Amino acid sequence: REVVAAYRDNGGRGTVALQLHLSWAPTESEATAIAHDQWRTNVFAQPLSLDLDTPEHFDLASQEVTQETVAGAVRISADPAQHVQWLGEYTEMGFDEIYLHHVGQDQQPFLDTFATEVLPQVLES
Repeated sequence: REVVAAYRDNGGRGTVALQLHLSWAPTESEATAIAHDQWRTNVFAQPLSLDLDTPEHFDLASQEVTQETVAGAVRISADPAQHVQWLGEYTEMGFDEIYLHHVGQDQQPFLDTFATEVLPQVLES
């Protein structure tokens, strides 16, 4: 909210976009496991994130990353209504465009669910 306000208050007139990292699956435990498996190597601050040379180094560095840490960087829920609520909050903050990035490898269930249960509700509001 503060970033959007600062941009607008200082003359920003262009589109304000957000890339939202999320994990959805039919169950909460699956959604959490997907996020942890796929995103635990993406939670490191600089300089660590810049100093790891190989995928193996990222794997080693991420061995102790918890599901809670990943949840600080990825919106995780099996409940489509929760995702609708989060998207509504970002819209209310002033984001003009929101790009959804499902961190899982199997995209089709996510696409099907969000096409039928999430996006129509977001677009209605």
